[in-house]
Amino acid sequence: MPLDANLVFYDGSADLTYALVTTATHGQPTSTTRNDGGHAVLDLVNGGPKGGLAVVLVLADSANASDDALTATVEESDEVDFASDVHELGKLDLAAAVTGEIAGSEQPCTIVRRVVPTKRYMRVKMTNVASDDQGTGYCYLTPYPFEKL
Repeated sequence: MPLDANLVFYDGSADLTYALVTTATHGQPTSTTRNDGGHAVLDLVNGGPKGGLAVVLVLADSANASDDALTATVEESDEVDFASDVHELGKLDLAAAVTGEIAGSEQPCTIVRRVVPTKRYMRVKMTNVASDDQGTGYCYLTPYPFEKL
């Protein structure tokens, strides 16, 4: 991936399956060290710029089934383990019936959300339900997002 690793929430090194994302809790990172699922907490040191930053989630594959669903929430905290003082900055979704949920029928897709972080740490918390598989993709932080080049 041609991006600065310090700006990558999820590097696509493992599929977004229920077993990895939810059961093994890879989708809820609590360290700046990348976990086995390819997820990490980003350290912004002093928060973000006043104009904010864009979170870009790319789901490159079709989901296993049209009713598969991935919930993705952008969170910030002053604690790297997100044990307390957690603030939700936004949800990553398209035209989902449930806010923050990406349906399998909406994949493949690219979602861009601008957020204004004020705390030190950021993560994208992902969950899905039994047997769901969203395939692979990646999620990163950038000041200058482009959905299409």
